[in-house]
Amino acid sequence: MFDIGWTELLVVAVVMVLVVGPKDLPRMLRTFGQTLGKVRRMANEFQSTFNDALREAEQQADIADMKAEVEKVGNLDPLGDLKRTIEEDTKRKAARKAKAEAAANSSVPASDTAAEVPPAPATPSDTAAVQSEPAGEQPKAAGDSKA
Repeated sequence: MFDIGWTELLVVAVVMVLVVGPKDLPRMLRTFGQTLGKVRRMANEFQSTFNDALREAEQQADIADMKAEVEKVGNLDPLGDLKRTIEEDTKRKAARKAKAEAAANSSVPASDTAAEVPPAPATPSDTAAVQSEPAGEQPKAAGDSKA
């Protein structure tokens, strides 16, 4: 911690013996040790109080987050959401239908609808020719007389 070597520690001990004296040195070291213990306890108490306050602040933040989630869940209205969705869909469909009807009425005049001619139906002679040929046999050539 202080990066003091053995020789430096020995010099400090000799100076203390000379300054304080051998008679009062044990009492001074005991007082120094007790004071150092008190300082350590105060530092540990401060650190634990600080950690407790930090933990309490984190808990308060967590509680606030939980309250926000509970309020969010409490505001859910599945039936109301479903009703709103259905109403929006019906409005969209009605708007599309009205738009399609308006487009059909404005772009196609009545004279054009009468001018449309349906495709001509097949004549009976075309269908009879197709039905007279068997499906599995090949048509015979003009010069074949094999039976």
